[in-house]
Amino acid sequence: MRPQVQRTSIEAYREIRGTKLNKAQSDVLCALREAKRPVTGREIAVYKEIDGAWKRLPELERAGRAVRVGTRRCSVSKKNATAWSAF
Repeated sequence: MRPQVQRTSIEAYREIRGTKLNKAQSDVLCALREAKRPVTGREIAVYKEIDGAWKRLPELERAGRAVRVGTRRCSVSKKNATAWSAF
């Protein structure tokens, strides 16, 4: 049995999902959706050639479009970094 979702929660979700994204945010979101696994912001920036991609990820998180899925070693910076997925 699925839990009942409150009407106010559904309205809030639709409001967030309806938020218009700018071009940079849309590009980063597309890259997240294309990725076969969780990726870091630096990986998106390098492999998709999107300057400052890592800056857009928290914005997408606030808009309900991306989610942090943990920490792992970034293949670009070789440092531990937050990994992201599209929501």
